[in-house]
Amino acid sequence: MRNPIMKYLLSSRALIAGVLLVLVFVLIAAAAPLIAPPDGDDPYQLPRDGFVGNPELPSPEHPLGLMQDRYDVFHGIIWGTRVAFRVGLVITFGRLLIGLTVGVLAGYYGGRLDAVAMRITDAFMSFPVVAAVMIVLTLFIEDDWGIQMGQGGPAIIIALILFGWMQYARLIRANVLVEKSQDYVKAAISVGARDRRIIYRHVMPNALQGLFILAASDVGAMVVTVTALTFLGLSGDKPVADWGMILKVSRNWVIGTPVNAFEYWYMYVPPIVVIVLFSMGWGLIGDGLREVLDPRLRGLHLR
Repeated sequence: MRNPIMKYLLSSRALIAGVLLVLVFVLIAAAAPLIAPPDGDDPYQLPRDGFVGNPELPSPEHPLGLMQDRYDVFHGIIWGTRVAFRVGLVITFGRLLIGLTVGVLAGYYGGRLDAVAMRITDAFMSFPVVAAVMIVLTLFIEDDWGIQMGQGGPAIIIALILFGWMQYARLIRANVLVEKSQDYVKAAISVGARDRRIIYRHVMPNALQGLFILAASDVGAMVVTVTALTFLGLSGDKPVADWGMILKVSRNWVIGTPVNAFEYWYMYVPPIVVIVLFSMGWGLIGDGLREVLDPRLRGLHLR
């Protein structure tokens, strides 16, 4: 194979498996209007077959059954895929953007700016994530916009971005410190190149080692985190198409009945399966990129 990059990419089974898994979810999200046509104007509003009743087993009309109050599980799983992508990608991109900015500026200019930036980073790292989410939620407690996961859970997303960029900043700062000492950067400084040009043309493109690995793993991790926060009741009570919301509704039916402990499996097994597969896909992509981009692991992998 002429292209060595493609050779390394295709040599990683973890990367291939992760990409295939994520592509399946991409297809589901793209085809959601065809797979589970919405009943009204809001596709994230769970359709219901009636108003009162216990959960109901899967049927041709409802492939994954009905939840409490007769909400359709299948619709929530399909449209929840879009919510998962939105939550995972938005949070990860926000973290990456803040961390990249802080890390590059702190690493390149150093001195007091570096010291202050790293102390702020340490302060944010010491703050518990759940407590941070609860603080941000209090700012939107009177505003339905801030807590409903059907619209992306803006308050939770903001909290996880503001209190999750620190790893990116530390990683980029360390890479920038290495690149700043290289001869090509010193040469650019000696000929009078501006700091902005040196940063964007020389330092930043060569200081991204490990960034995409961290970002790929973070996408799946953020979906799991938001699901856990939703399960704990930090995203409102509106029945919307969200995997965490389905688990929250189904928690009262996990034990089942004295006759059959797993009688209501269709309420909690499907969301658990898709959450695990979604996070596994992004985790495999991260592991695969690590194998491909790390020369030491790449050498061992290709033997």
